[in-house]
Amino acid sequence: MSQYGPGQEPRWRRLTRYGIVAGIVLVVGGLALARELRSDGAPVQTAQRVAVGEPAPDFWLESPDGPFRLSETRGDVVIVNFWATWCGPCRFEMPEFQGVHHTRGEPEGIRIVAVNLTSSDSREGAMNFVEEYGLTFTIAFDETGGVAGHYGVRGLPATFFIDREGILRSRVNGPVLGDRLEENIRLAGG
Repeated sequence: MSQYGPGQEPRWRRLTRYGIVAGIVLVVGGLALARELRSDGAPVQTAQRVAVGEPAPDFWLESPDGPFRLSETRGDVVIVNFWATWCGPCRFEMPEFQGVHHTRGEPEGIRIVAVNLTSSDSREGAMNFVEEYGLTFTIAFDETGGVAGHYGVRGLPATFFIDREGILRSRVNGPVLGDRLEENIRLAGG
């Protein structure tokens, strides 16, 4: 027979449970902080935010189809989306990007570039994601987080809408779905 009444437990058991919860919180917080740092320890968010109305900074990244350079897309409306496989909202918006790419991409000169934050993800995971979602637009790999840092990306997803002259016309933090996607494409001249 137990010395504790119904709904009571020994103090050591309660303290152990609280200790486990506190440990989990510390580990999750540490992992989130580690994700914010590049492998050399420098914060990913070292650069100022890219300003709307200013030229979008050029970048060069590897892609499954070979090197990708942003400046080579001049003449097109370009949607640059920073994402990762662990990002839940990214999973919601990717089918919308694929729909725009499929219906309007080539005929209307709208180019989608999905920059995987490979510094906190993996190429293999990214390619499995691309296959799972049937993505056919450009995928690029930001291995160090340097491009995301230069663009001032602090959370995922982050999307930049660039006009045909290479000027940033809008920036959206968080998922870009439905009318919000179309509005921002129009702001960029698409």
